[in-house]
Amino acid sequence: MAETLPFDRTALENAWPILDDEERLEGLRLLPRVEAEDFFLSLSPREQAGLLAAMEPRERRSWIRLLAPDDAADVIQAAPEELRDELLELLDDITRREVRALLAYAEDDAGGLMSPRFARVRPDMTVDEAIRYLRRQVQRVETLYYVYVLDRQQHLLGVVSFRELFTAPPEALVRDIMHTDLVTVREDTDQEEVARLFAEHDLLAIPVVDEDGRMKGLVTVDDIVDVLQEEATEDIQKIGGSEALDAPYFDTPLPRMVRKRAGWLAALFVSEMLTSTAMGYFEHTIQRAVVLALFVPLIISSGGNSGS
Repeated sequence: MAETLPFDRTALENAWPILDDEERLEGLRLLPRVEAEDFFLSLSPREQAGLLAAMEPRERRSWIRLLAPDDAADVIQAAPEELRDELLELLDDITRREVRALLAYAEDDAGGLMSPRFARVRPDMTVDEAIRYLRRQVQRVETLYYVYVLDRQQHLLGVVSFRELFTAPPEALVRDIMHTDLVTVREDTDQEEVARLFAEHDLLAIPVVDEDGRMKGLVTVDDIVDVLQEEATEDIQKIGGSEALDAPYFDTPLPRMVRKRAGWLAALFVSEMLTSTAMGYFEHTIQRAVVLALFVPLIISSGGNSGS
């Protein structure tokens, strides 16, 4: 592997689908560290989990700590069960608490997609105070699209964009420039509904609140792009007569693939038997006009093409 794989990210990306986890890790190690970290962050949670599983225990810490809390939660969920607790313990204390909270939500709910890190200010702050306060937060927030205005009980009161904040008079109060007509979702909102709201309102981020209106986190447009890719893949697999696979095609074991398709194939087999039985009733008609038999495969082919 070390003799044939060049020190080139493009070549590694091209070979990626046909490599196993050990070969992928070896290729990652051949890249310069900064480039390797950037490439690691671009991978799916399942691929990141595969790499972490292939690493030596002492090597895992620096890689999993590259991830934001919501991404780390996705990777831990995708990792082998026996490795999850170990990965969780490799995180710093604050991130570990955040990830534990995220793991309590279902993967396909807004709570499972959200990041608990977001820019927040108080309504009674002046613009100048808010800007100085945000400078201290900037290293630990997920996105800098919006600033959310919360009271002392963490209830969401409004939102203001960074543009509006930096162009407002320094002595103005945050409550006077914030917007209160908010689009929010609950923690248990399904990811498809969240994706619909992003498309409908053309947003970059949506705050997630609990039943009392306290803000728990936010879902960003980057998270929704991943959701749309998952949903599109699942729909295409269903159109092709298969249950949705939980992993990429090349990573899915043969027994699981057989289980996913066996039910559909059995149903199709039974329906074809019924079709052949029906055709038996017209045997004499076909014998009188043999040319009709030429159309049987054409009709079957048309049915298959229109169905898929």
